[in-house]
Amino acid sequence: VPGNTASVSALLDSLEKSSTPDLQDPRWNDVNVVSSLLKAFFRRLPNPLLTKDLYPHFILADKVQERSVRVHKIRKLVRELPDHHYETLKFLMEHLRRVAAENSVNKMEARNLAIVFGPTLVRSADDNMFTMVNDMSSQCRIIESLINDVCLKMI
Repeated sequence: VPGNTASVSALLDSLEKSSTPDLQDPRWNDVNVVSSLLKAFFRRLPNPLLTKDLYPHFILADKVQERSVRVHKIRKLVRELPDHHYETLKFLMEHLRRVAAENSVNKMEARNLAIVFGPTLVRSADDNMFTMVNDMSSQCRIIESLINDVCLKMI
């Protein structure tokens, strides 16, 4: 569920003005606002978390039919990420894994989280609409694999 646009914008402005947000602001208690803010942060990165350079390699790795081989290839690509991308990805995937573990309460299993975060975290260099539509299922499956399989080996 997307967060209230005005609330997301207000919190984003607040974060851009100060490195210490006012956590007493009730908008921080709305999980939809916070998750929308998180997605906006990753969407605004000039180079996606799974970098533009590695994007075609991640898409090719996802096309491998045998699950164990696919996971191995994705894990290998993750190790090629720049350190700050790797560490951020590790932290985010661990968090999403914990969210997915509570899916009986929050209805957000790994597949749903992957649908929400896949196109934001796995983006091509050209932001071409054809590429985005054509690769969307791969983008989601890559994130789902990271949540379910790869992040456990990252730690």
